[in-house]
Amino acid sequence: MKIHSCVLCAALLFTGLLSPARGEAAMAEARVADPLDGGEWSFSCGPEYPGAKGSFEIKDGRLLMNADFRGGGSYVAVQRKLPVPVEIGKLNFTVKGVAGNVAVRFFDSSGQTHQHFFKVAAKDGEPRSFSVAAKGSPEHHWGGPNDGRFTGPVTGYALVVHRGDLGAKQGAVEFSGISVDTSDPRIYALSWSVPSPESLFRRPGDETPVAVRVSFRTKRVPGDSGFVYYDYSGGECLTGNARYDEAAGLLLAPPPPGRGFYELAYPELKIRIGVAVDDAPPAKADEYFAVDGSFSWGGKPGDEAGIRSYLRILKDNGIVWNRDRLSWKGIEPQAEGFDFGGRFGLYRRLAAEEGIKTLDTFHDAPAWSGADPRHRDSVGPHANLYPEDLLAAGRGLATIVGYWSDTVDALEVWNEPDIGFGNHFPAAYVTAFTKAVSRAFSERGLNRLVVGGVFANTRPNTGFYDTYVRNGLLDDSDVISYHSYADTPAMEQEVAALRAVEAKYGYRPGIPLWITECGKPWPRGGYRSSVSGDINSAAEITGKAVELRALGLERFFAFEYKYYDERQNNFGMMDDKYTPMRSMAAYGHLARVLAHRGYIGDLKGTEAVRARVFEGSGDLVAVLYCGVGENRRTSLALPAGLPVLRAAGADGRPFEVRGSQIPLGDGIAYVYLPKTARSRFVDAGTGAMKLYRMAKEYKPVPRAAKPLVLQPVGDISGFLVNTYGFYVRSGEMEFKVKINNFSGEEIVFRPGIELPEGAKLLAAPEETAVPRRGSAVVGFRISIDPAETPKQFRTVVLKDRGGMATPIAFSVRPYRVETVKARPASAMGDEGGWLDFGGQQRWTTWPGGAMSPNIGAKLRVFYTPGELIMQVKVDDPSHHNSHGAEEAWRGDSVQLTLQQRGADGMPPAANPRWNEITAANCRSGNALFRHIGSPAGLLGASALDFRHDGAGSFYELRFDAKELGLVLKPGSKIGSAVLVNSDSGRGRDGYLSWGSGIADGKSDRLFNLIELE
Repeated sequence: MKIHSCVLCAALLFTGLLSPARGEAAMAEARVADPLDGGEWSFSCGPEYPGAKGSFEIKDGRLLMNADFRGGGSYVAVQRKLPVPVEIGKLNFTVKGVAGNVAVRFFDSSGQTHQHFFKVAAKDGEPRSFSVAAKGSPEHHWGGPNDGRFTGPVTGYALVVHRGDLGAKQGAVEFSGISVDTSDPRIYALSWSVPSPESLFRRPGDETPVAVRVSFRTKRVPGDSGFVYYDYSGGECLTGNARYDEAAGLLLAPPPPGRGFYELAYPELKIRIGVAVDDAPPAKADEYFAVDGSFSWGGKPGDEAGIRSYLRILKDNGIVWNRDRLSWKGIEPQAEGFDFGGRFGLYRRLAAEEGIKTLDTFHDAPAWSGADPRHRDSVGPHANLYPEDLLAAGRGLATIVGYWSDTVDALEVWNEPDIGFGNHFPAAYVTAFTKAVSRAFSERGLNRLVVGGVFANTRPNTGFYDTYVRNGLLDDSDVISYHSYADTPAMEQEVAALRAVEAKYGYRPGIPLWITECGKPWPRGGYRSSVSGDINSAAEITGKAVELRALGLERFFAFEYKYYDERQNNFGMMDDKYTPMRSMAAYGHLARVLAHRGYIGDLKGTEAVRARVFEGSGDLVAVLYCGVGENRRTSLALPAGLPVLRAAGADGRPFEVRGSQIPLGDGIAYVYLPKTARSRFVDAGTGAMKLYRMAKEYKPVPRAAKPLVLQPVGDISGFLVNTYGFYVRSGEMEFKVKINNFSGEEIVFRPGIELPEGAKLLAAPEETAVPRRGSAVVGFRISIDPAETPKQFRTVVLKDRGGMATPIAFSVRPYRVETVKARPASAMGDEGGWLDFGGQQRWTTWPGGAMSPNIGAKLRVFYTPGELIMQVKVDDPSHHNSHGAEEAWRGDSVQLTLQQRGADGMPPAANPRWNEITAANCRSGNALFRHIGSPAGLLGASALDFRHDGAGSFYELRFDAKELGLVLKPGSKIGSAVLVNSDSGRGRDGYLSWGSGIADGKSDRLFNLIELE
């Protein structure tokens, strides 16, 4: 009996599918029983909706699934992944134990998931049988093009039970008689795996054969032992026949032909694995290099052998830091009642044994802490997901980190608080929590790093980071972390913007910065990337690691070490078979190249996009980057007279420098120089050098860890809140602040208020005695002159004049709704009536994008009883959008919301619903894609007319009233916000906006109005 648990997953076999032999006739369609061998099946707790638990086992030809929704969650599933796609007509099965519906998911070759629901309606738990055609689902689909159209063959399927369909919060479900109707001979499979992932990371001169374990289910195929080695560029470099050890079930190929990265393929068996050959890592690891492995939850490996293997691979590549994740509510479900077992305990025990340092992060809080217990995707805009009892929260997290302190060296206080994980709440909430953790660590004498920020997006030049700084984030953090998925050239402006804010306020300028998620995905589909996708991923991961080293960052966490699908992307640096890809080999090589080297400037006289130079104990190395995108070059000229010692590619394979030319097909290359080259060929006066020195000159100081922690509390329904601050429709507002006393003595809070220009204090906070280990609440009221320009926030600061607390800062802004008139369609011949919403005040920079607007935008609206017609003019000499419809917002496009309003123009008080739509001329053609609203996907009755004339773009969006649920008649009011996205050819630069509530947090209360004349 094989048992697979969501908490302690057993290591699964890896399976591949056999292609039909040459000349083999297609088989007639037959019903083929699923082998149910465990190797191809796995269990999912629905990780995107945390809370569900469960397990499954395979017994006597049945899949037995245990589901537990007592902790929340949305669904549980058993799923089979087919490494090679198979044409399937129908999936057949019998289910028992479901009270409502059972769902079937098909994963198609485009990366799209199609979900179908079937009512079980069985009496007294009787079994029901189904035969489900493998086809598209018009209403329930996601991923890939997300158009509901099925693209065969099938890459896998799943049997799913949602929480409301189980009939109880906990129960057992049985699936049996699982089979498929197919005429595809690839359904007959072989099983294969890599017996030792560590053996795929080798030293030069290692003559040990490369082993792949295979188990043939049917007869051998002629030529199945024939192998091919492919080099970094994908070129064939060695062929032959492997030896098959029948007793051990191993195919044994000779080692790769040299230093660098290789793919070993068995073409007839559809097997392809990665092999990396490199020197030993430095004796002492450079702790700049780290990964995000997230072993505590999510995909495999989740078993002891698999996790230990991955940790050893890290050390073998000179990497000793891993970022992982906690479920706080899972570990401390009751106050001071801890469960240190499961995968959380397993990983941390193994990390301690293997000498791996852990950065932990989390984004959930248990219900006992006062946090809203609902999942973030099912709460309204005023639900506080952070703990309200900061005293108990600090104690709990200090206990957790202390228990695992033999591996946990740092804790990030809330992962990506600025997006949905924090319900887009303003800085005052998460900074209060950070201060509580800081104080709790100090009281325990817990010498572990408190990492603050953890921003999904640094939002340069918006005042976003300013508010965090004014809330005392730097005072109570040892490190500030953030995430970025922009390409290498964008890194400098993000770091420069952060440092400019620190310098502006004089708060610990140069504080250590860690980038704790930084990767480059490849298009999902299959168990490993294509060659081109892999080379691009490797070039950007290593390019960004080099760039951020030169910019003075202290730690770089490559995302993601494990195989990890997310929407249409995969971020994995290891494939689904536990073998390395180019990105892992290249990053491991970089950890050797730059270990213990410092940045000294840029190489002069080169056309590389980046040419950072680093000094070691005996030589210099120039890292040349052009990437493999728009700046791709097959070779690059070096400066005349440059004294080159040697050169190497991204994976460390040696290059021959012919004349002054160096190959650059990898997107990145290393050129080693004598130290004497520094004076003539290195420019030390770079902008990067200023940032590097700022970081290196920083002198660490203890965290403030004040005994009083100020925390926003109370009813905020009178505000509109988002990542930037608090909006209010009138100029008057009231704030309540909870004062938490972490000390063992009563402390008198002596309030002081700092008001911005134009603000008046209507009711002052009172001096208050706060009991030991207790709390008290104070309040104050202010008014602000609403006369302002868009996007201006003003900061109100509450502090303790006795110096016993760091300040709390509220960014506030009176909010005005703008109205645009929609005229009857008969007025469309008029050339006027355009609303201009261009300019800096309307512009928001996307990570790595343009700091100032590079487009202009105008809007006007018309209607008929059956159509709402929106016209958008964009001043933009070029048009770039290579994305599918679902992701078209990443390129040149228009995004908008539409919501039917009543006579008062206000959002519905209960169950507010709206449509969010992207209009784009993209890879899918002219597309209108609905992201929010039912059904999601491409609109059918509505239409887009798009034209680009070299000076700009014209969008005419004709929305069918019935399709979008609109009532179009004189006097009707429609809530709306409009974004115009800009892509100058390098990705999304930013957007112009008319109205809010669509980008940084979803809130219909921030929409503007369309009023029909």
